[in-house]
Amino acid sequence: MWLKEEGFKDLLKRWWQGLRFNGSFSFIHAKKLKALKAILKSWNKDVFGKMGVNKRLALDKVVFWDSQEKLRPLSMGELEARKEAKGDFKKWALMEEVSWRQKSREVWLREGDRNTGFFHKIANSHRRRNCLSKIKINGTWLTEEQEIKRGVVGAFKNLLSNPGDWHPTMEGLDFNRIDVEEAARLEKVFTEEEVFSALSNLNGDKVPGPDGFPLSFWQFCWEFVKEEVMGFLKEFHEHGRFVRSLNSTFLVLIPKKAGAKDLRDFRPISLVGGLYKLLAKVLANRLKKVVGKVVSSAQNAFAKGRQILDAALIANEAIDSLLKRNESGVLCKLDLEKAYDHLNWNFLLFVMQSMGFGEKWIWWISWCISIASFFALINGTPAGFFNSSRGLRQGDPLSPHLFVIGIEALSRLILKAMRGGFLSGCKVNGRSGDGALVSHLLFADDTLVFCKASQDQMAYLSWLLMWFEAILGLRINLDKSEILPVGRVENLEALALEVGCKVGRLPTSYLGIPLGANHKSVVVWDEVEERFRKRLAMWKRQFISKGERITLIRSTLSSMSIYLMSLLRMPRVVSLRFEKIQRDFLWGGGTLERKPHLVKWDTICLDKRKGGLGVRRLSTLNRALLCKWN
Repeated sequence: MWLKEEGFKDLLKRWWQGLRFNGSFSFIHAKKLKALKAILKSWNKDVFGKMGVNKRLALDKVVFWDSQEKLRPLSMGELEARKEAKGDFKKWALMEEVSWRQKSREVWLREGDRNTGFFHKIANSHRRRNCLSKIKINGTWLTEEQEIKRGVVGAFKNLLSNPGDWHPTMEGLDFNRIDVEEAARLEKVFTEEEVFSALSNLNGDKVPGPDGFPLSFWQFCWEFVKEEVMGFLKEFHEHGRFVRSLNSTFLVLIPKKAGAKDLRDFRPISLVGGLYKLLAKVLANRLKKVVGKVVSSAQNAFAKGRQILDAALIANEAIDSLLKRNESGVLCKLDLEKAYDHLNWNFLLFVMQSMGFGEKWIWWISWCISIASFFALINGTPAGFFNSSRGLRQGDPLSPHLFVIGIEALSRLILKAMRGGFLSGCKVNGRSGDGALVSHLLFADDTLVFCKASQDQMAYLSWLLMWFEAILGLRINLDKSEILPVGRVENLEALALEVGCKVGRLPTSYLGIPLGANHKSVVVWDEVEERFRKRLAMWKRQFISKGERITLIRSTLSSMSIYLMSLLRMPRVVSLRFEKIQRDFLWGGGTLERKPHLVKWDTICLDKRKGGLGVRRLSTLNRALLCKWN
């Protein structure tokens, strides 16, 4: 919002350069950010005050001069005054929209589209949904605000603390290695071009961390802060450390489902400081170039050249191959409990060392993940203060790549068990007749393991998972894990009992794609339709204007089915059904009731330059997405 104010950049430059401190670059940055925050708070109060009041005052002036013009011609001075009032009104209206957009966190809509009302409603909806009036922790209900704060802080302090248990080593596992030149490139000096590219690729509108400065601040001020930022990065490159306050973190609880009340139904998202996030992004950009070389082909997450659809396609091919050969088997769908939070740091660093990463790089990673400090953000107020001794932060750009490296241990254990004849995997038919052997598939913490329907293999898998937990600290959540029969399996209950998980059935869902289903069936799309209707209900659509509905149809409803449309051909009856929901939402609003459709849907789907509203036809979009497989 402030970035829209004329002359604000010059003010920031003067304030930033006027602040003088002695010490390391990271210490100076921490002190400057703290001092600048106080200056900005005072300036905001003096300049902006209450935007709604300022907007109404400017509008009143415009209305006054318009009424005077009806009575008599306005003088040049009066015309200039009206022009100035109109400019003020436009400025305050835009400021108000930007402010509500930031509060709503709906970053998929652009500024300047006159969506202020929608942003206002979404922000209030977020506030109501995220307000913790009561919560259940370890079976106990907490209702007092101080109780809730103490309970949440205590729970996460325990979750992110290493219990100090004994962990066996992984000396016998063979990991892929990067070569010496690649390891050296990871540790080369940071360049200004590299840092600016990383900064430009970060979303500046994301919620800031404890420092209070979003990334848009650093993007906006780059020309006069870059020397000090580069000094900070050079200092980190040479000494491998920075002041701990720059790595403080807000833990925000995001409900996984509507009406969440138990702490287990909330996902902890970390809001990290802007300067640390920039450093982590630079390191992550380097790391992602080599991740694909050190993780096995069974991993499809965060590796260059691999994508989420690959895992779903391979899984479906494996099931089809078994059924075509009239063979049976079991598919173990495993759920890792609190995967990011339980990762053992020492083992992660050991794996990186085994993969050929250099000593300096490993020290950098160790420093970044181990000095993090946490505040729990409860109802907008920071509570508690604690350090962690295990786990990765969801919200840190490094975390996805580090997790993939850590979980490679599971992949190596399964491959070793298969080579030893303890697990069999599944042979996928190939065009040449040779095919390929698939033992498991990993996409981050979503895991599939293919086995024969024998109790021996289930026992071996159970021991393997226990060994994996002892090594890495990651536990399989057996309550959410299941084994799925492929073909005719007689002793399914006994097999499930051997592992300790429940029995599932095909078809099921894996990574949002139907597994073991008839892809030509209309039923496959029922889940997408359900999400359509849930999203409409969430928007409280009876209070949304037609303009806002059009914005939502273009930006969200038309995109919700893209993932599935990238893999499957959408039946015509399904596309017509989805487009009917969109039409009814546009014209009917509240309850999707039948109301006159004033414009043909074909016209609405035309480009804006041709008189339409730019809504995409689902059938056309589906054909375009499937072209990549041809």
